[in-house]
Amino acid sequence: MKKLKLNDVITEKSQNEIQDSFSVATGFGVIFTDAQGNHVSSKSNFCRFCTKINETEKGAFYCSCTNKNAIAIALKTKKPCIYICHAGLINIEIPLIYEDECIGAITAGNVLCSEDNLYPHDPAPKDINWLDDPELAAYYREIPVVTPEQIDGTTAALSNITNYIIQTAAYAQVQKQLAKRSEELLDMEIRRSRLEKQLKLAQLDALQKQVTPHFIFNVINSISRLMSLEEYDTAKEMLDSFARMMRYSLANIKSYVTVRQELDYIESYLAIQKIRFGSRIDYTIHCAKELEGMFIPFFSIQPLVENAIEHGILGRPCGGKLILQCLSLEEYVYIRIKDNGIGIPSKRLAKLCADMKGSEPPEAQHVGLYNCYHRFHMSFKKRVSFNIKSQPGKGTVITIKIQKE
Repeated sequence: MKKLKLNDVITEKSQNEIQDSFSVATGFGVIFTDAQGNHVSSKSNFCRFCTKINETEKGAFYCSCTNKNAIAIALKTKKPCIYICHAGLINIEIPLIYEDECIGAITAGNVLCSEDNLYPHDPAPKDINWLDDPELAAYYREIPVVTPEQIDGTTAALSNITNYIIQTAAYAQVQKQLAKRSEELLDMEIRRSRLEKQLKLAQLDALQKQVTPHFIFNVINSISRLMSLEEYDTAKEMLDSFARMMRYSLANIKSYVTVRQELDYIESYLAIQKIRFGSRIDYTIHCAKELEGMFIPFFSIQPLVENAIEHGILGRPCGGKLILQCLSLEEYVYIRIKDNGIGIPSKRLAKLCADMKGSEPPEAQHVGLYNCYHRFHMSFKKRVSFNIKSQPGKGTVITIKIQKE
């Protein structure tokens, strides 16, 4: 894993903004350093004494050593370090700790304390006395003198800023990792879903193959589009619904299922269509509790719902609503699929009903209806009837009436 750097946590621009605003508010000089104590940003409010020392090779080296020593003390004590630097000035050092690793620090100082011997001194070699330089001595006299209370208050404020930086960085990193992991999972789900689709198509007979392949490809395309738009949560929601549909298809290809299982499949299908088309699709599903365990042919209602969406509701620019009901009334069970779509002209409806009841499958676009009709009749014999009513511009109602045993 790539080692995190200070600029990964807070940009150089943000570093300078924090330094400038804090130095103006407190009067202290402020700068960000790396974990070794080296300056990594431009200086904010540095006094002329410190600025001139840092312009020399030896001065810059001693300053980084002071910072490094102060960082080590802070890491050991687990609290901010207030330190007297090699030149005798206050040095406040607050490490930036991310996942137990020091990635840098905020350093404040460039001031003198009004009381002596309150803070530890830097043990740097005293092979040079900066005050021997008349210009530096003059600059030294310009350095502000502050009280211990001011130093402590500045340290506390800077510590709060440091905590905020780390918390913000941690949150950003977590979100970045979650997004990456989500993208990886989505990629895995897409590959798995494609495999499931291939397995399903390999097992379904020729008639069933004609029912939903276009829908499957539309789902794949929609997921791909959502991922390209970085709408990962919506893409995952669609993938979850699609995976539930695929599991249902693979598990129940040649079996009977309960009404509840078929409705769960339909709800996944409608959830996907709702994501794809938004407000253009509205739907409600109601099922009497006593009918949820009733057995019906696998995939016997969904094609009717799909037809209502594809050929009815989506034919209207503003979309529409689908109502699916499973009712138990006296001696009959009613399964009703109602939409307020574009409807079916009378001549076409007559042809559709004739094709549905025919002995041979009709043209491809009507296979779903034909398949549903014949499977219900194979299962319930003369106890079942199909009725289709439709008016152009008002919608379509399909009612499946089953006599109870």
